[in-house]
Amino acid sequence: MRIAMLSWESLHSIAVGGVAAHVTELAAALARKGHQIHVFTRRAFGQTGHDRPDDVHYHRCTYPPHGDFVDDINNMCRSFVDRVFEVEDLFGRFDIIHAHDWLTANAMIWIKQGRGHKCLFTIHSTEYGRCGNAFPMGRSERIRCQERAGAYWADRVIAVSEATKDEITWMYEVPRWKTSVVYNGVSPLRFDQPTDPGADKRRYHIGPLDPTILFCGRLSWQKGPDVLVEAIPPILRLHPSAQFVFVGDGDMRQGLESRVRQLGVAHAVRFLGYRNGDELVHLYKLAEVVCVPSRNEPFGIVILEAWSANKPVIATLNGGPGEYVRHEVNGLKIHPNPESVVWGVGRMFSDFDWARWMGRNGRKDVQKRFTWDTITEQMLAIYQELRPSRVILPSHQATSGVRTMLAESSRATSCAAVPNEDLLTSIGAEETRGPRISVQAELHFVTADHTAVPRYPERKGELC
Repeated sequence: MRIAMLSWESLHSIAVGGVAAHVTELAAALARKGHQIHVFTRRAFGQTGHDRPDDVHYHRCTYPPHGDFVDDINNMCRSFVDRVFEVEDLFGRFDIIHAHDWLTANAMIWIKQGRGHKCLFTIHSTEYGRCGNAFPMGRSERIRCQERAGAYWADRVIAVSEATKDEITWMYEVPRWKTSVVYNGVSPLRFDQPTDPGADKRRYHIGPLDPTILFCGRLSWQKGPDVLVEAIPPILRLHPSAQFVFVGDGDMRQGLESRVRQLGVAHAVRFLGYRNGDELVHLYKLAEVVCVPSRNEPFGIVILEAWSANKPVIATLNGGPGEYVRHEVNGLKIHPNPESVVWGVGRMFSDFDWARWMGRNGRKDVQKRFTWDTITEQMLAIYQELRPSRVILPSHQATSGVRTMLAESSRATSCAAVPNEDLLTSIGAEETRGPRISVQAELHFVTADHTAVPRYPERKGELC
């Protein structure tokens, strides 16, 4: 299949959070299974417009920035639409358009309206959850509007947990039959590299034998880093040598740093900012336990990464972790409040052999249920349900292309440019037996005046 993924982040362009790893790993896994994958994403300074890591085509799009975040994202979506149409006109129609989160919802909608594609929409988290289970007005209301529109226009919605499925069902009135749950995945072999936890701890001025708690994630209200901070003083009274490492950035960082100084526990806390790659693996492996105290956790890919490193987790009951963390088997379930965190850390530190046993159980669960090959098979089954019938046209017809009429405003905001020679060569090599053109049949009735009327009336949706 030829699949287009729309994402504002990836590990090969601009990485912000867990969606970057999800999109990158899913695309690579699909490519390993022989599918042609194109990721349309943003372009960072110094990056090329097209690249092909992991046998995946990355189309990095530029667009004019806007001072309002939502309007800026809509400019990005227009750029994505232009580039998708350009690639289709040159190399043939995509079988599936797969958009990730509200940030690409309008791009998916405009592509579907323009060319009638089959579309999937993965909701990795809801604006309601990101706002601490609340419905603020202003910009947040516009984002919720775009989430709702994406869920309405998509042929199928993917939720990363049953909890997320429940949220979008009651908030956006999405039929349950339309939504499938596909968990996140992880590449556990990435965590098998040898490390020296004692030496790694010394790099961060932590004693080799000091029990260390790791928080990894966005420093935002949703993820609950302040819950862990408030638990630090009582934990230190019980375990004076304990150390706390916060990996990630966000709007709460400055306030958290001020709070640990106010509590008098700054000597036991390290704020490292965003980390990835091998350094992140080393950070997981130096910790005794990974804490996930989120107020709303759609899935919790951090938990899979911790288990891949054979580390036990102290995880929130709220959201996805409540579905797959087995209490006292591969981790401990807690409520997102300081008292519950103190209890969980105390239980872990009371028996380190038991804690390590839970970490090993987590690794077994990852290998059984959460590898990207397993997750990809589930996603492919959904793709196959939506995939339109295919025919092979003669090469002179297949290569004729389709002229795309772009609105002047859309043309003005597109900086996609004509694909370069490397793109032409790399995609052309995949079409050695002639381009395969997807054809979607649309039934029509004919009125008395011989005017064709679509069998299924066009749906109308409000875009924000």
